[in-house]
Amino acid sequence: MKKYFVFIITLVVTTLIVLADDARFINALKNCSSYSESGTVNTENMEVTSVKKILGYDGDKCVYQEKVQFGGIDSCVTCKLTKAQVNEIVSVMQAYAIVQQYSQDNIDTSSVSAVQNNPVVKVWNKYLQDSSVCTMTATQLQQQ
Repeated sequence: MKKYFVFIITLVVTTLIVLADDARFINALKNCSSYSESGTVNTENMEVTSVKKILGYDGDKCVYQEKVQFGGIDSCVTCKLTKAQVNEIVSVMQAYAIVQQYSQDNIDTSSVSAVQNNPVVKVWNKYLQDSSVCTMTATQLQQQ
């Protein structure tokens, strides 16, 4: 079961790199201001649909939520990030965005292994895999 959740977490981070590497998301996260976006990424021969939201502050923590659907699974990750955690994530995402501006390479999201060494994946994974910061639910969708 844990391996299953790690796979979902990696899909969440894959969608973060592809769908949220723009300045609007980074600024919203930095300021913990309301934000929402959705999109689709193809990885592991699956279409992964993602809806990302920054919900604002809950006390002194910034709430980030992402709902991901793939292969008949509906999952939701909710993270409550401290200011220091937000600052670390934002710094890595900003640096990565600058590097990507000057890179000829496209981001390879064809497989989980292709994104594992990405710096954005690494910084998000640190918190996504920490149950004191992020929680996850997953359910099997009804077949119609």
